[in-house]
Amino acid sequence: MRAPSPHDDAALAAEEPRPSALAGAQPVAAFTQLASLLDLLALLVAGLLWIDAPLVTSVFTPLEGRLIGLGMAALCWAAMLSLTPAALGRLLDMRWAIADAALVPGFVGTAAGLLTYFASDAHVAGAILLWPAAALSLLLPLRILLSGLAIRGVRDGWLRRRIAVVGATEMSAELIQRLTDPANPEIPDLVGVFDDRDATRRPPEVSGVGVRGDIAELCRRAQTERLDLIVIALPLSRAMDILRSVQQVQALTAEVVVLLEGQNAAPQGTRVSVIAGYPVLQLVRQPLQPGAVLAKGALDYVVAALALLMVSPLLLLAALAIRLSGPGPVLFRQPRVGRNGRIFHILKLRTLRWDPSDDGTKGVVANDKRVTPIGHVLRVLCIDELPQLINVLRGEMSLVGPRPHVAHMLVAGRPIEELVPGYGARHRMKPGITGWAQVNGLSGTMTDVGMARIVIAHDLSYISEWSLWLDLRILARTAVISLFGRNAFDVQLREWKGL
Repeated sequence: MRAPSPHDDAALAAEEPRPSALAGAQPVAAFTQLASLLDLLALLVAGLLWIDAPLVTSVFTPLEGRLIGLGMAALCWAAMLSLTPAALGRLLDMRWAIADAALVPGFVGTAAGLLTYFASDAHVAGAILLWPAAALSLLLPLRILLSGLAIRGVRDGWLRRRIAVVGATEMSAELIQRLTDPANPEIPDLVGVFDDRDATRRPPEVSGVGVRGDIAELCRRAQTERLDLIVIALPLSRAMDILRSVQQVQALTAEVVVLLEGQNAAPQGTRVSVIAGYPVLQLVRQPLQPGAVLAKGALDYVVAALALLMVSPLLLLAALAIRLSGPGPVLFRQPRVGRNGRIFHILKLRTLRWDPSDDGTKGVVANDKRVTPIGHVLRVLCIDELPQLINVLRGEMSLVGPRPHVAHMLVAGRPIEELVPGYGARHRMKPGITGWAQVNGLSGTMTDVGMARIVIAHDLSYISEWSLWLDLRILARTAVISLFGRNAFDVQLREWKGL
C-alpha cells in the first residue's frame, strides 16, 4: 500500500471547511420517531390510569390489570405504527392528527371489548371499554401538540428536509414547482440543482433554484451541510447517467431516489414512494435511522469515556516507554477519510522509529525494520490504537465501523477506488477503531487487490447488516484479541489473489 504524503493530506484537510454540528442530523426522521415513542409512552400511562379505575379493580386482580393494560398499549401502538404512523405529512394536517388519535385506540378498544363480551360478561367488557377512553384522553392532546410543533417547525425551517436535485431537466423543474408550491404543507429546503454538464451547457437556475455546480460540488457541500435526500431527476432512458450519479454520491449518508415518469415506470416488485405527488424509486437508503444513530452514538460515547478512564494508566506507561525509547513525538497523527468523505486526523501511539524525512508514503509491512521494540509490543496488543478513543469522543470515529483509510489510498500502485467497485459506500458510516473485517483476520496493510476487495466486502456487509448486537459481538471479539494478542500481519499469510 502506498499512502499520499502527510504534507499533501494536511493541506487537503486544511482546505476542508469545518463541519457543521448538524451535518449528520436528520430532524424530520428524528421528530417522527420521537412522536412514535411519545405515542407509546402515552398509551402506557393510559394503561396505568385504566388500572386504577373502580370498575377495573372490581373485575380484575392487580396483576391481571397490569398485564391487560400493557397488552392493550402494545397492541394499539403496533396498530398505529402500521395504520397511522407519525409521518410528518400526517402531523402537518391537524385533522389527520386528531383522527389518528381517536380512531385507532377506539377501534382496538371496541374490538377487544366485543370479544370480551362474547367470551365473558358485560362487566368485564365494560371494564375493557374504559381503556380507549383513557388512551384518547392522553393521545388526543399529545397529537395536537405534536401537530402544532410540526407546523411551526416547517414554518420556521428547523423541521424541513434538505433536498438536492441532480439533473437540470424538465422533470426537475416540475418537481421543484410542486415542492415550492405554497399549497405543499411539507415545504423542504432545496440545497440546489447539480448537473454534470459543463458550465456552458448548464442553465443558471431551474424554476428559481440555482444550479450550484456538478455532482462533485454536491459531494463537497455534503461534508459541511446536512443533506437528507438526493433526487435524481433524469429520465430512465439515461440509465447510465443515473448509474454514474449514484456512484458519485454513494459515499454520502443521504437517501437517494430517482424520479419516475409514471406510476408504472418502476420494475415490478419494487417499492415506489411519492414526493410531492411524484412517484420515486429508492436507490440508496440512509445507513442508520435516527433511533439507530442514537443507540450507536450512546454506546460510542459511554463506552469510549469509560474505556479511556480505565486505560489512562496504561496509556501513560506506554507514552513514557515511547519517550524513553528514543526521539520523536508520542502520538502519531495522520489525515484519514471519515464519514461523507470528511477529512480528520487519526490519533495513534507512535510505533515506528522517528524519521523526519519519512513522508508516510510507505505503509507498514511484515517484519518492518522501522517498528521499535516497544512499538512491536504495542501493535501486538493493539495498545497503539487506544488514543482513537479521543477521536470517538470528538465525534470523528465510532467504536465499530470500517477502518479509516488515507485519501486516495493506493493498492498495488492503483487507487483503491478504481480497483474495488462500491468502495465509496464505506464512507456512509463513521469509521471505527475496530470492524467486522478486522475481527475476521483482515487487518494489516493491504498490498494485494484480492485482499482489498474482500476487506471492502466485509465493510459493506457490516453497513448493510448493522445492528447493536453486531457491534457488541465485534467489541467482544476485539477484547479477546487484545487480551490474548495476535499477529498484526497474519493476513499476509493468506492467499487473496484471484478473489
